[in-house]
Amino acid sequence: MHLAPTEEQQAIQAEARRFLAAEITRERRLAWDAEPAGYDPAFWQAVGRLGWLGYGLPRAHGGEGASLLEVGLLVEECGRAAAPFGIFAAIAGGLGLAALGTPAQQRAWLPAVARGEKLVTLAVAEAEASSNPAAFVTTVRRRGARLVLDGEKRYVLQGGTADAFLVAARDGRGVSAVLVPAGTPGVTVRAQKTFGKDRQSVVRLKNVILPASALAGRAAGAWPRLRQLRDRLAALLCADMIGGADAVLDMTARYVCEREQFGVKLGTFQMVQQMVADMAIELEGARHVARQALWRLAARRPAARELAIAKAWTGRAYRNLTLTAHQLHGGAGYVVEHELHRYSARAKEAELRFGSSEEWLDTLADGLGLVPARRR
Repeated sequence: MHLAPTEEQQAIQAEARRFLAAEITRERRLAWDAEPAGYDPAFWQAVGRLGWLGYGLPRAHGGEGASLLEVGLLVEECGRAAAPFGIFAAIAGGLGLAALGTPAQQRAWLPAVARGEKLVTLAVAEAEASSNPAAFVTTVRRRGARLVLDGEKRYVLQGGTADAFLVAARDGRGVSAVLVPAGTPGVTVRAQKTFGKDRQSVVRLKNVILPASALAGRAAGAWPRLRQLRDRLAALLCADMIGGADAVLDMTARYVCEREQFGVKLGTFQMVQQMVADMAIELEGARHVARQALWRLAARRPAARELAIAKAWTGRAYRNLTLTAHQLHGGAGYVVEHELHRYSARAKEAELRFGSSEEWLDTLADGLGLVPARRR
């Protein structure tokens, strides 16, 4: 197992870092905060031309065929730049359709997704369920040669700008996946305001009628593939958090080296040095467990334990790094216009997405045959 990037992978990372540093300026980011999509069309077109949105998609459908570990290195750079989360949503939707969609659906959608011309996003979680299919209330049923969907999905990324939703719904025998074009009668999308500044929506499905060809894969057989997809996306989210935490560490180290207090640089104080060192140690540990999980998933090896460790550790590490950074920045760290706030808000949102640290620790405990404290 080689967790260090190859020279070619390092070159891709370096190019991505240069592009994002040039494209994402403070002024442009502030303007994007007022945009429904979270970015402007020029930026999205530039990302599409680079091939990022199809980086992990099959070459047969316009993608680059990159491994999950390679996609993770790209996502890491997006996290480092706190790039619009729409990039992650587009990558996730493309991977979802590649994993669950029929050959006809993949031919029709994936090339456009890879070019950034279409956006497919996942609509799986509900108000009372995120990873427990037995608790889903969204249903799909047959009516002759048609499908009828009813229900409500929550936390849907980029729902307001999506061209289609990959919806998980119960069908009486299990869980099916259905590809629902956004303009279908009965589909309504309501934007949700979030502290992470990502674009989440509630998607309401009321008597949505679709042809049987909208079914993605085998009826009642979607959940195993959705669970595998969730694991892969959770690992990619760990990469995003690693990049963000690295950026927070860099900005904090620079700040304490430049900021003077009592006539000396903050970085000369032993306690400050120890706090920054602790940040670096926690980040390095998170980086290794995250890349191990990505590598094992990419190699199709058992990764349940490694993924649980990675998601639990990385989520906490990113959150803790931002809290320490706020403390070391002092008053500057509590000015909401400071870039640190964007990272700390993103850290908290990312810690919860695809399951909180506590949920993943429960998963790890189950795998080890332990009984989590809250179940005693």
